[in-house]
Amino acid sequence: MHLQRWISGLILGPSLILLIVFSPPWVFLLFILLLIFLALREFYALSLPEVSPGEKGTGILLGCLLALSLYSREPRCFLFTVLLAFFLFSIRSLLRPEDFSTRVESVSKHLLGLFYLPFLLGHFVLLRNLERGRLWVLFTLVAVYFGDTLAFYVGRAWGKKKMAPHISPGKTVEGGLGAVAGSAAGALLSKLIFFPSIPLLHALILGAAVGILGQLGDLWESLLKRSARVKDSGALIPGHGGLLDRIDSVLFATPLVYYYAWGMGIG
Repeated sequence: MHLQRWISGLILGPSLILLIVFSPPWVFLLFILLLIFLALREFYALSLPEVSPGEKGTGILLGCLLALSLYSREPRCFLFTVLLAFFLFSIRSLLRPEDFSTRVESVSKHLLGLFYLPFLLGHFVLLRNLERGRLWVLFTLVAVYFGDTLAFYVGRAWGKKKMAPHISPGKTVEGGLGAVAGSAAGALLSKLIFFPSIPLLHALILGAAVGILGQLGDLWESLLKRSARVKDSGALIPGHGGLLDRIDSVLFATPLVYYYAWGMGIG
């Protein structure tokens, strides 16, 4: 399993870097749409396995429209897509034969899936559209995966105090601190390579915040798996599990990086 993780990383990592650096915005958008399709399939398998293929397909289509609305940079396109999703799932719930609580729960989970995956993944589109968007995407991934890697090894070597034993028994406070330190180190390295003009303090603050939010994203995905009583979200990536198991930290960290870069005027 451990060897498989490294092999998968060594294959996927360089391919992803080439895609980010050399692909035009529309190709990067297609890649994000593919991720949304795969991620929503896993989400539906975890949270709504009983819904019909047509209903799942509607959710996936709306998820892709949500990302496209962010790509358009027109706020009304995004608002229209959210409104359309709410109306479609709400009206569908009125026509279902199940008991009332099941109908409300289904609508809630559909909307949760849209905001958890397409909305958060769509921030990669926003990030890519910044003036130095390619570099900010790389910055985010380096910070997150430095944090994930250090958390794994620190937790395995020195982890004793459980962080959230009922949600993720393997997570430790020591591993969480390792994640913060690793993300800060990854952000510092990215600053030196990609953003030499950005103040050091910005990189360290952003890196530490990425480490914290990445851990929260990991725990949230663990909560989803706990509710579905499964160990992994899927088996798409050898050694890692499903796609959600690999991008859970990134989902929470990417909006932070985008709004920090945009808000501080360093995009």
